[in-house]
Amino acid sequence: MRDTSKLSGAELKNQRPRAAHSLSYQNIAGGLASEMVDFLRSTEARESSPPFRLVILGHHGGVVFECKVGENWEVHNLGPAARLQRWHFPATALLADDSLLTRTFLIERAPLAHSSN
Repeated sequence: MRDTSKLSGAELKNQRPRAAHSLSYQNIAGGLASEMVDFLRSTEARESSPPFRLVILGHHGGVVFECKVGENWEVHNLGPAARLQRWHFPATALLADDSLLTRTFLIERAPLAHSSN
């Protein structure tokens, strides 16, 4: 095992494990919409099915991601592809179906793995 206590900041940064891919809203939007619909099915009598329009608002109120979610939960961007950023959270997700019935969800930020909060 390598002693990292004497490494410079740049060397130490290179020792951190890298994620397999950068998380983006594009990558998670289909699963997020599916999870929202599963929750709605457990709480509402009205049936909801794709296509949906998903809009995610950052904690400052600006749109950070917008897409259409179709059959089989495929995602079609309606704006620029945005990377997931910690400072976007807590975020608000708006899920609208074809009848324009819109549901609102709060998305909390997961605590850091090394955080004691």
